[in-house]
Amino acid sequence: MQLRISTNTNLTAFSRDGKRTMDALIPIYAGSGYSFLDLNFCEMMNPGSVLNTANAESYIWTLKSQKTIYALEYIQAHAPYPRDYLSLSEEERRLSDEGIIRSMRWAAELGIPHIVVHPIKGSIDDNIRYFTALIEKQQKPIRIAIENMETRSEIWKADDLLAIASSLKPAAGLCLDTGHAHIAGEDIPAFIEKAGEMLIGTHIADNNGREDQHLLPGFGTIEWERVIPALKANYSGFLNYECMYFNRHLPQILTEDVIKLSLAVGEWLLSL
Repeated sequence: MQLRISTNTNLTAFSRDGKRTMDALIPIYAGSGYSFLDLNFCEMMNPGSVLNTANAESYIWTLKSQKTIYALEYIQAHAPYPRDYLSLSEEERRLSDEGIIRSMRWAAELGIPHIVVHPIKGSIDDNIRYFTALIEKQQKPIRIAIENMETRSEIWKADDLLAIASSLKPAAGLCLDTGHAHIAGEDIPAFIEKAGEMLIGTHIADNNGREDQHLLPGFGTIEWERVIPALKANYSGFLNYECMYFNRHLPQILTEDVIKLSLAVGEWLLSL
């Protein structure tokens, strides 16, 4: 299978007119040319999110209906995450775990093959214990894609990620966040080659090498002419955008233009 373009549902979630949720954005993406989407369950972290209320199941039913109505494929999901898990109280950890477990169940019910989960700040062994506990609590099996982080106080090296994911086989793989790797000073093609068959998902985003700006490719300093050939040689999944901030100061009236631009950038990436 050749590389294809998909996007997280947060692509145009932020604008100068306010935030929009997945259910409002999915019809727009479908009507503008996207067939493959990554569902952003990080919405659970927003104050007042419906996903934290008694209406959550109705919201998930809406997402499931939209998948059918618009002939979409949900190719990935993103779980909510704690800021610093090991520093949380026992009750805070329980609530964090419950949110992630709920998002995993919803993703499985929506037919999504894997869900991206952040590693926690801590050692490789801390993370193996953390992910093992999440897997044991799963209500419906779904594969976890462990994401590389951007700071040296977190899990960012390919070797460390592989050590964690390999100990959890076949329940886990890796998600490459190109923006995080760029900030960490990682050689992204080397990361891709090392990850090999364990690479099951991507967050494609650009930045200036210092801040996690979530820009479209070409708006930052990542050398995509090196990254994309490495992906083509080692990975057969989706180039999945996580680019929610590059257009956040534009009005919602420009949403379709932003989406068209993202698709045009995707065609450029696929041509490299």
